[in-house]
Amino acid sequence: MRTRVDAMPTGQARSEAEAWINWAAARVELLDPLNTPARLPDIPEPRADDLKPFLGHWSPYGP
Repeated sequence: MRTRVDAMPTGQARSEAEAWINWAAARVELLDPLNTPARLPDIPEPRADDLKPFLGHWSPYGP
Protein backbone atom coordinates (compact mmCIF):
# COMPACT_ATOMS: atom_id res chain seq x y z
CA MET A 1 0.00 0.00 0.00
CA ARG A 2 2.77 2.41 0.88
CA THR A 3 4.53 1.67 -2.41
CA ARG A 4 1.35 2.45 -4.32
CA VAL A 5 0.78 5.71 -2.42
CA ASP A 6 4.40 6.76 -2.88
CA ALA A 7 3.89 6.43 -6.65
CA MET A 8 0.83 8.73 -6.59
CA PRO A 9 1.21 12.37 -7.63
CA THR A 10 1.13 14.91 -4.81
CA GLY A 11 -2.29 16.24 -3.99
CA GLN A 12 -5.34 15.68 -1.85
CA ALA A 13 -5.80 12.02 -2.80
CA ARG A 14 -2.23 11.17 -1.81
CA SER A 15 -2.52 13.12 1.45
CA GLU A 16 -5.73 11.29 2.35
CA ALA A 17 -4.19 7.92 1.48
CA GLU A 18 -1.11 8.66 3.61
CA ALA A 19 -3.34 9.73 6.50
CA TRP A 20 -5.32 6.49 6.20
CA ILE A 21 -2.14 4.39 6.11
CA ASN A 22 -0.82 6.16 9.21
CA TRP A 23 -4.14 5.60 11.01
CA ALA A 24 -4.18 1.91 10.03
CA ALA A 25 -0.58 1.38 11.18
CA ALA A 26 -1.32 3.03 14.54
CA ARG A 27 -4.45 0.91 14.93
CA VAL A 28 -2.51 -2.29 14.26
CA GLU A 29 0.08 -1.31 16.87
CA LEU A 30 -2.69 -0.66 19.39
CA LEU A 31 -4.44 -3.99 18.77
CA ASP A 32 -1.33 -6.18 18.65
CA PRO A 33 -1.29 -8.23 21.88
CA LEU A 34 2.46 -8.79 21.58
CA ASN A 35 3.19 -5.10 22.18
CA THR A 36 2.59 -5.53 25.92
CA PRO A 37 4.41 -7.92 28.22
CA ALA A 38 2.56 -11.15 28.94
CA ARG A 39 1.31 -11.71 32.46
CA LEU A 40 -0.89 -14.19 34.23
CA PRO A 41 -4.46 -13.14 34.98
CA ASP A 42 -5.45 -12.24 38.53
CA ILE A 43 -7.21 -15.24 40.07
CA PRO A 44 -9.72 -14.33 42.76
CA GLU A 45 -9.70 -16.14 46.07
CA PRO A 46 -12.15 -19.09 45.88
CA ARG A 47 -15.32 -18.87 47.95
CA ALA A 48 -17.69 -21.59 49.13
CA ASP A 49 -20.52 -20.06 47.08
CA ASP A 50 -18.46 -20.61 43.91
CA LEU A 51 -18.96 -24.38 44.36
CA LYS A 52 -22.76 -24.29 44.72
CA PRO A 53 -23.55 -24.77 41.00
CA PHE A 54 -21.47 -27.96 40.96
CA LEU A 55 -22.57 -29.63 44.21
CA GLY A 56 -26.26 -30.28 43.50
CA HIS A 57 -28.00 -30.88 46.84
CA TRP A 58 -24.74 -30.91 48.83
CA SER A 59 -23.69 -27.91 50.91
CA PRO A 60 -20.33 -26.25 50.25
CA TYR A 61 -20.07 -25.55 53.99
CA GLY A 62 -19.93 -29.20 55.13
CA PRO A 63 -22.18 -32.24 55.68
